[in-house]
Amino acid sequence: MANEIYDSTWWGNTIDTASSIGTTTEMIQGQINLTKLGDDLVVNGDFATDSDWNLRNAWVISNGICSLTSPNSDYLSQSNVFTANKSYKLTFDIIVNSGNLQPQFFDGGFQTVGTYSTSQSVEVNFLATSSGTLYFKPNSFDGSIDNVSVQQVRATTVEASKCLADAIHRIGIQNIQN
Repeated sequence: MANEIYDSTWWGNTIDTASSIGTTTEMIQGQINLTKLGDDLVVNGDFATDSDWNLRNAWVISNGICSLTSPNSDYLSQSNVFTANKSYKLTFDIIVNSGNLQPQFFDGGFQTVGTYSTSQSVEVNFLATSSGTLYFKPNSFDGSIDNVSVQQVRATTVEASKCLADAIHRIGIQNIQN
C-alpha cells in the first residue's frame, strides 16, 4: 500500500462499521485499492539527463539535480503534465539555500500549490483546474530540486465511500433475502 492515499480516520471508522454489520475487512481492503495513484506524468523527474524540461536562464541540470544558483524570477517548466479537473499528487525534494520556490499550473493566471522555503521532501495534493504545464517559480530562490513526480489520484474518498455504501447495501439485501 505504499502509493495509496486515504484518510486513515475514515477507513478506521469504516472498518469498525464493517465489523459491526458482519462484513470482513478484506472487502474494505478492496475499497482502499480504488485510491491508488496513476503513472508518473513527469518525464525525467530525476534529472538523469539534460532533457524534457524548459530551463529558463540560470536553471541547470547536472549530476542528477536541477539547480538555480543565480536567483531570479525565471520559471522551470514541463509541458503537458495536467488534465483539467483531475486530482494530482506532486512530490519533489528541494534544497533551499535562500528564497523560496512555488510549484504552479496555469489557469488563466498562475495557481500556486505551495511555497517552499526550507529543504524538505514535499508531497502535496491538489485539483488542476486546467490542462497543461507544471511550473516552478523561484522567488529569490537559490537551491535545487530533484525527484519531481506528478501522479493522478485515481479515486476520491467520495467515490470510495459510494463503493462501500453500495457494498453494504448489497450485503444488507442479501441478508434480507436469506
